[in-house]
Amino acid sequence: MNYLYFEIATVLFECLIVHVLFNAWFGLKAHNRTRDVVCYAIFFFLTCLITILPVQPLIRSAINLILVFCLAKLLYNSTIVSSLYSSLLFTALAVVTEYFCLVLLNYLHFDTEALMAVGNARAIYLVLAKSVHFLAAIITASVFRKNRATLTLKQILSLIPCLIVSIYICSLFYELYPVYEGDISLSLVIALVGLLYINGIIVLNTQSIKSTVVEIEGQKQVAQQYEMQEHYYRNVIKDREETRALWHDVKKHITAIEAIVGVGDINAANIEYDAIRQAFDKLGDVVDVENEVLNIILYHNIQRAKAHDIPVRLTAQVAPKISISAVDLSVVLGNTFDNAIDECIMLESESREISVSLIQRNNMLFYEIKNPCMEIPHKKSGSYHGYGIKNVNACVQKYNGAMERGAANGYYCVSIRLNCPS
Repeated sequence: MNYLYFEIATVLFECLIVHVLFNAWFGLKAHNRTRDVVCYAIFFFLTCLITILPVQPLIRSAINLILVFCLAKLLYNSTIVSSLYSSLLFTALAVVTEYFCLVLLNYLHFDTEALMAVGNARAIYLVLAKSVHFLAAIITASVFRKNRATLTLKQILSLIPCLIVSIYICSLFYELYPVYEGDISLSLVIALVGLLYINGIIVLNTQSIKSTVVEIEGQKQVAQQYEMQEHYYRNVIKDREETRALWHDVKKHITAIEAIVGVGDINAANIEYDAIRQAFDKLGDVVDVENEVLNIILYHNIQRAKAHDIPVRLTAQVAPKISISAVDLSVVLGNTFDNAIDECIMLESESREISVSLIQRNNMLFYEIKNPCMEIPHKKSGSYHGYGIKNVNACVQKYNGAMERGAANGYYCVSIRLNCPS
């Protein structure tokens, strides 16, 4: 009976490994969480059956592969091909880690027959294999992650010692408990299940902290987007009021110029003309590219450039609606504008200029920003240097796009392609 409880605990731990891997790669679908719980409950029940019942290892692996594939396709944002590929990888990791642990223990002169029979040795071996499998899964998840809330490889490095200590504890258990028994000791079951629980809860809590940080960052970006939108609309209203007032007075200015020219005072006429021209030049600061979201983002960044006396040449051909979130567009345009502005500030005033192009063709959005740069590369100050491009690259990957950047002929250029299906 103790062995049955232990098998159930290991299956629960395997469910955790599945979720960690697939959530990192694809992320959960946005649907009712009750469905997630039901699907995992079915997966857990069927996995328990094939684990407890006397099934051949090859057949057990094949059934497990099918169950993991169904789970990946039903609950996560993955295609059939990616679900199959990731399921094969998960199953391969499980088989390889179990075989690796078996070979390692055999090399260390542990009793191989005891590892294959029901008893204390078998239980310790399974926990060792699951720990190594979990370690391989979280490293794989961090390397191929698409979900931003997933831990990076650098963050996982701090968790690896915990798993290594768990593996060492398993080897100590093997020496402390009798090898051959009809069933495993209750104290060993509690110790091994506790070990699995500690490993799982550490990773889950660390993951929860990372998710909270990403959520807070997202809320800040949304708040910034709202502030940009509010500022843009205030300037739209101001621009329209100034335009209405100017057109209301334009006839009076023309009449005044005609009267001044009539008396032959050309200098006074030129002064009056310059006043009208300056009034018209102040209009038109509001960006209008026929896309409300891009209007707001472009206006905000162009005004930031103008605050540093950096002119911006804009070319835009986009649809009124683009299937890319406002936050992601703000991340891409804002960070690349930041870099362009910072580079132009280092240059002489007469050579400052930023060229921006936004062209949409069918389901593709092409974005390019170009600015003059210094011949000798320089490192920017600040502890957050480099994070801007990383965030841009994360958005590019999110939309299965591509990014190229580099300097040539005195100009630095960033070219980005994003998929934006209708």
